[in-house]
Amino acid sequence: MKHIIHKLSLIHSDYFLLNSQYPNIIEIDNSYRKASRRINMVSCAEKYANKQHIIADRLRLTSSPLVRACLGEFMGSIILMIFGSGVLAQVILGDHGRHAHGTFISISMGWGFAVYMAVMFSGQCGSGHCNPAVTLAAAVVGKLPFRRIPFYTFFQILGAFLGSLVVFALYQYANLHDNGKLLVNSTGGIFVTNPSASHLTCFLDQILGTALLTAGAFAITDPNGWKLPDYLHPLHLAFMVYAIVGCFALNAGAALNPARD
Repeated sequence: MKHIIHKLSLIHSDYFLLNSQYPNIIEIDNSYRKASRRINMVSCAEKYANKQHIIADRLRLTSSPLVRACLGEFMGSIILMIFGSGVLAQVILGDHGRHAHGTFISISMGWGFAVYMAVMFSGQCGSGHCNPAVTLAAAVVGKLPFRRIPFYTFFQILGAFLGSLVVFALYQYANLHDNGKLLVNSTGGIFVTNPSASHLTCFLDQILGTALLTAGAFAITDPNGWKLPDYLHPLHLAFMVYAIVGCFALNAGAALNPARD
């Protein structure tokens, strides 16, 4: 015990002797320790941030651009149908069919902003077409490889079916017409277009409407045209669809999207 006490006293005396000869050495040592702890903390933070980036890149599928684009088309088509068919259900089923919950202007605006939301959801993932006709036109003008058309089209149609199913499930309780059946001339119009002209007229009508849609989309997104900022593209597309639906819906319900129509 005496031996231990003697050693402790020697250590204590050496500490004070060192501190008296080099008064700053203790402060330097403490500063070094604090700096080391900060470096270790920064290192841990960097490792955590790098891990987050790795996980985020995997979730964003940055290494699989085709899968990422197809999922974007799938999600965009779901959103398109939820908003587009949703506004039709709102107007057709509202107040037991007396259209108290909207008018034709509501339908035009609803479809316009359905496109807006669809492009917002899917545009950063891939092309943001959400429409097989636009996909085909993009391939024809060289904006998209032809080999991607089947993949895009499949996921666009699948997304459109799923989005329509969501609307059907949501508004099923309100379908009090036609004994709960979906007839084309009434409640079926929520999910399909209802032609009211000859086959030739409807054919020409859909060619014109789809041509206006694709040409307008390319004009809006053309980097050599008006040079609109990317974040304004969805809004301009929404107003364009609003105009097309408002002007060309009489003959065939403005059937612009083969994935839905």
